[in-house]
Amino acid sequence: MSSPLLTVSTSPHWLGRTTIRSMHLEFMLALAPALITGFYYFGFPGLSVVLLTVASALVTEIIAVRVTSLPNRIHDLHAVLLGLLLGLILPAGVPWWIPVVGGALTIILGKMVFGGLGNYPMNPVLVAWVALSLSWPEHMNAYFAPVALGSGGDFAVTETPLMALKNDIGSLEIFELWDLWVGNAPGAIGATGSLALIAGGLYLIIRRLIPWQIPVGALLGCVLMSLVAAYTDSRLLEMGMEGLAANLKVAWFHLATGGLMITAFFLAPEPVSSPVTPWGALIFGLGVGVMTVIVRTWGAWVDGAFYAVLLLNTLTPILDRIRPKVLGKVISGAV
Repeated sequence: MSSPLLTVSTSPHWLGRTTIRSMHLEFMLALAPALITGFYYFGFPGLSVVLLTVASALVTEIIAVRVTSLPNRIHDLHAVLLGLLLGLILPAGVPWWIPVVGGALTIILGKMVFGGLGNYPMNPVLVAWVALSLSWPEHMNAYFAPVALGSGGDFAVTETPLMALKNDIGSLEIFELWDLWVGNAPGAIGATGSLALIAGGLYLIIRRLIPWQIPVGALLGCVLMSLVAAYTDSRLLEMGMEGLAANLKVAWFHLATGGLMITAFFLAPEPVSSPVTPWGALIFGLGVGVMTVIVRTWGAWVDGAFYAVLLLNTLTPILDRIRPKVLGKVISGAV
């Protein structure tokens, strides 16, 4: 009788098939279309960046758990997923040591310093991305122009559509919207193929791995704020572009470019740092979309999607308090 006959645990008591490892595997599966799109347009330079971030994050976590004596959870593939996400939001033109340092920062600065999986207040991937962007902006803005795989073209560093829009509103007429949606534009390795990211995001929603409220709120907030920004932009009037059609074109441009789609479906709904209540998740998503356009239009940075998530992460504890009213009544002194 040395072993207990009854194991007492918290609810739910119904055992499900989903584990942390299987959830992370499905996230990586959902990212596969974006990774393939990035490889098609940015070739082996893009793929090598992703491989380096994954390897760096994995090795750093192995070393960290040995040094800190924290439980070894390498098998849950969280470090691999974090490295993959970081690699997909980096430019293909960065030197090799940027993804190596970035992968290490993701684990150490974004995750382990707070106690590991489940304890960090902000998205670890974006913490590392901000640290890299503030430390080496000249490398983090080295975006390649896409070259279709097998075309034999050479990669060249150029400005992204959002950079061009920031400098000249006439860029709306230069870029084809279809090219922006399929990923045929300068940008981060896995953030340019919006259609591929939507496909992966819908898979996660169908599998109920992320709440639909966050991506829907982020896209809706982006559209609404884009219409406001376009309505107040005098440069459109100077070009002779006015009316609802012109405003909608600006909104479509904001939806299809930059890091919005990978943010809406993969970075903002990160399970640990995002709200868990339905209304809290919706407000969180709306805030991400609105802040993205505000930073893009009036801020100092070109793309505000990643900064918007970090800002809203600080409000997650407050948003989690927006929950349904408890039914019944509390009996004081009850055990």
